[in-house]
Amino acid sequence: MVRLKCDDLTIEGNSVSGVSTYLRIGELDLIFDLGRCPISFIGTNHVFISHFHLDHYFGLPIYISQRWMAKIAPGQIFAPADGVEQLSQILNQISKLECSSIWDYELTPVQPGDRIEFRNNLVAYVLPLSHRVTSVGYLVCEVRQKLKPEFHHLEGSEIAELRRLGVKVTQPIELPKVAYLGDTNTVPLDAYPLLSKSPTLICECTFIQPEDQQRAEETMHFCLDQLVEIIPALQCRHIVLTHFSRRYDEATIRKTIASHFTPADQDRLKLII
Repeated sequence: MVRLKCDDLTIEGNSVSGVSTYLRIGELDLIFDLGRCPISFIGTNHVFISHFHLDHYFGLPIYISQRWMAKIAPGQIFAPADGVEQLSQILNQISKLECSSIWDYELTPVQPGDRIEFRNNLVAYVLPLSHRVTSVGYLVCEVRQKLKPEFHHLEGSEIAELRRLGVKVTQPIELPKVAYLGDTNTVPLDAYPLLSKSPTLICECTFIQPEDQQRAEETMHFCLDQLVEIIPALQCRHIVLTHFSRRYDEATIRKTIASHFTPADQDRLKLII
């Protein structure tokens, strides 16, 4: 399992195209996709599924059953709305096969444009992606309280007195923390400007060779040439590339990617291989 440090966040997991993708950020108590489920992930309380290809969601039965057997409260699972009913049927059938009962679980349908409040200080925006099946991404933001501009001139004691009188002196602001793009051949930078400002962006990069461009188009996956085009617009300090095709070995991936970017951009790139 790969472990990457991106500022104050730790990304753990693995991602191989067609095999499995599962990525946990413990500091945010969340998992992006769950194609497999390491036992160490069981205690994480929020799971965000991007789409319904097996390598991105089929660790869910393990996640749910292990929590159920350990009498841990169901985690919150978010998944694209147009597949939630079928997913629930699959989970229930597996549950009945395993224990002649139905596991407790919490499955919430989502669609692009949704704003999900999943912790006191965290929200996730659901992003529209483009893939062979319905696919979504997630932009997670931290909600902080900021002093309203009209009170900037006041001393601390004056602000405290206003608070005592019941005056609301702050307003919420949302600061991007991390964005996750599952399988897609587009990145919605124009529709979601905060995406380019996310300190950490996790992005698939399935195909890296020019001769695989047609395959990328057919399977609707992101490729290296597309990343080269958009990287000038990305202000992200960390760009984590995932979901590489099995046709490439690690040395080829690292050498090819290094050849396409300046040293400054190479410093921003991190690979999950």
